[in-house]
Amino acid sequence: MYWSALIIIISPLVGSLLLLFKPFKTKISTSIIGSISIAISMFLSLFFLITFLYNPEPVNTFTVYTWLESSRYTFELGIMIDSLSVFMSFVVTVISFFVHIYSIGYMDKDESYNRFFIYTNFFTFSMLLIVFSNNFLQLFIGWELVGLSSYLLIGFWHKKESAIKANLKAFIVNRVGDIGLILGVCLVFVSSQSLDYINFFNSLSYLSSKSINILNFNFQLLPLIALLLFIGAAAKSAQIPLHFWLPDSMEGPTPISALIHAATMVTAGIFMVARLSPLYDHSFYVLDIILVIGCFTAFSMGLVALVQNDIKRIIAYSTISQLGYMTAALGASYYSFAIFHLMTHAFFKALLFLCAGSIILKCHHEQDISKMGGLRKVMPITFITFTIAGLSLIGLPMTSGFFSKDIIIEMFNYEGHTGLYYMLVLGVFFTTLYTSKIFFKVFFGPNKLDIKKPEEHEREHEDVIVYPLIILAVPSAFIGWILFNPILFSGFFASSITDVIRTETFYSEYILSPTNFIGHSFFTLSFLMLLLGAIFSYLMYAKNTALTKKIKDSLKPISNILLNEYGFTYLSNVLIPKYSRKFANILWVKSDIKVIDNFFINGTAKIIFLISSTVRVIQSGYLYHYAFTMILGLVLFLFLFYDFSI
Repeated sequence: MYWSALIIIISPLVGSLLLLFKPFKTKISTSIIGSISIAISMFLSLFFLITFLYNPEPVNTFTVYTWLESSRYTFELGIMIDSLSVFMSFVVTVISFFVHIYSIGYMDKDESYNRFFIYTNFFTFSMLLIVFSNNFLQLFIGWELVGLSSYLLIGFWHKKESAIKANLKAFIVNRVGDIGLILGVCLVFVSSQSLDYINFFNSLSYLSSKSINILNFNFQLLPLIALLLFIGAAAKSAQIPLHFWLPDSMEGPTPISALIHAATMVTAGIFMVARLSPLYDHSFYVLDIILVIGCFTAFSMGLVALVQNDIKRIIAYSTISQLGYMTAALGASYYSFAIFHLMTHAFFKALLFLCAGSIILKCHHEQDISKMGGLRKVMPITFITFTIAGLSLIGLPMTSGFFSKDIIIEMFNYEGHTGLYYMLVLGVFFTTLYTSKIFFKVFFGPNKLDIKKPEEHEREHEDVIVYPLIILAVPSAFIGWILFNPILFSGFFASSITDVIRTETFYSEYILSPTNFIGHSFFTLSFLMLLLGAIFSYLMYAKNTALTKKIKDSLKPISNILLNEYGFTYLSNVLIPKYSRKFANILWVKSDIKVIDNFFINGTAKIIFLISSTVRVIQSGYLYHYAFTMILGLVLFLFLFYDFSI
């Protein structure tokens, strides 16, 4: 088990290093090395998952390398193998593998083909380092490496100014979150004298009564740690107000969008909160904050997606909205529901992005859906696979997305959170609208770009692009149904997530069985919203009647607010840079120039110059001058130390 987990982590890193230092750099060798290194991790992860499904193991921790050891502290790199790490490893490696295969075709004509696979392999390694970490130190290292990888990949086309601005924005926003993360980790170390997860969890009962004084304000220790760590998670998983970097990350190649939005980076924050679920169960008000932020993110970002026309940005805002559902589940302490939705979302969201890449390639790199149309017959495979992923996204009963998303929505109804329940139900309506908007504008109507239908013996793209779409369509449709009971209600997460009793009670009182849940879903408010969304989107985007035109015109003031993302666009692009620059100039002039340069550096030099100029006058070079000075000094010395009382 130890060696298998170590190979899962190290294999992508070895692939990245081989691609970096290999003497021959042909595209074939790059494709083989990059894909095989991920495939090894994927098959071992799949083996682990099957093993744990049949025989869940207790938590196993191993030390890989002792970094520093003293009489009081030990810093090490290690591995934690449990149901949560195995499940996340499966998601990360499977999505990464098929994104790699797809990239062989998508990036074929790019001059930096080899560099792309170096980055993606390293990205996968960084995420797996987080997944299998058994301590906060390793978590932080993996966290920063994921941030570095995303910075490199978002700005992959470094000659493109918008890409440089996008990766800089992502880097800065994530550094803001990382301040919270590292402060939380420091508090963990100070309070528990250890960075090991197990040691910290064992000390929670003792620490629950402790508080910390900051500027004469007392804060309960555990809620403060939980809140600081969640700031890091909120930035990584794009939760309001640290979400605005994610849509701009679309400047990277489309396979990277699939990787970032489906299996790596944005899922790191959700995973971390689930991993630290024992801490968050002791965090009191912090769970309420997480709950409200998650629901508000799910609702508000779904609205923003409605007014977008860039196909990748629509799907990007969809990602933020779906991450809001996961965060809401975490805030309600149903951690396993959040992880389950993370898994189904990874498959159908990766498929949506890869379908978007297929469309963009066919449309000569055009991304505006208002300029597309009629691609249903031109791209039948992309049309079918996008439809499957889209239906899963909106949560049509019996699709994977339905099982993971609707159970979160119905959980809020079951728990009696009426206001939040209605907010998430409205989110279903918006999700249906923006998904159908892409569906109707891209695949139906006139073929505005005059793209020719391929001959009967030809495919819409080469096989290496088409096959990942077909394969990912299968789990997008069925994996939620297949793993619904085994993952959520059979004690799979019993060793790692602390919501087992609550989920079992919810299942016995509300769900009963997957088929019962499906039957019940047709009579829920969320299904009604789905139907209304489908009808309304058909009238707006397919028929485009006079009534819908009037509705669009009446909603223009609101759409302007949404286009500006409630002011976050102005805040992040104009206001914060403007006043940050002013503040930096003040610091530069007041502290750097006046204090450091003029007072300490130049001032010290001036004082030394004045002293040396004065002293230099008495350095005449005449011997009698020096003898006279010595005599005066001797007299002064005797005068000071002679005891005149004798």
